[in-house]
Amino acid sequence: MTPLASVSEYNRDQAEAFLAVQRGLDAMTPEQREALRRSIEAYLLFRRELDDFHRSTVETMCRETCYKTSLSACCGFESIFTFFADLVVTVMASPPGAVKALLELLGQPNTSARCVYLGDEGCLWAVRPISCAMFLCDGVKQDILGRAPEIEAAWKGCREREKMFTYPDKPVLFDSVERVFIELGIDSRYMYFHKSPGLLRVKARAAKRE
Repeated sequence: MTPLASVSEYNRDQAEAFLAVQRGLDAMTPEQREALRRSIEAYLLFRRELDDFHRSTVETMCRETCYKTSLSACCGFESIFTFFADLVVTVMASPPGAVKALLELLGQPNTSARCVYLGDEGCLWAVRPISCAMFLCDGVKQDILGRAPEIEAAWKGCREREKMFTYPDKPVLFDSVERVFIELGIDSRYMYFHKSPGLLRVKARAAKRE
């Protein structure tokens, strides 16, 4: 493996975050890990249903117009946005050896000018980051959502469901996952629910309304 010092800052940060997740999981009791597993079940169900939506509506257009042509606006750059909970979820959902493979990939310079996690068949994450899953380009919005009210309505429903896990105007999964790891002494720059000024303001306003 190429030493992390020789790769991009993004690769190093991502590798360190994955290792932080693993340290936290290793520090948990079996009961704590089971509680964490149960806490993400509803989110994983949402993500499966979101994948079903993509497959039945936009996947063909995305693959033909962007993925195969390397023009993808969502995968055409390296520094995709990830929350700490994104990493936790994908680690817990990954088959044996998958996270090790991601770390080996992050230990190599990315010379593709595309997302470091983009493989021949798409994203290499078991559960890709929510920012990626919720991204639709303007072409898709115009040519698919804009011409089919029922698909647009379904997409709006997906966006509302996503907020139930990620928008901290109330207790949400992504915030609570970070808290679990913080209480174990784990820190990461990707713990935005406890570090982002914008998200902290959302939480503060919500607390004032209570």
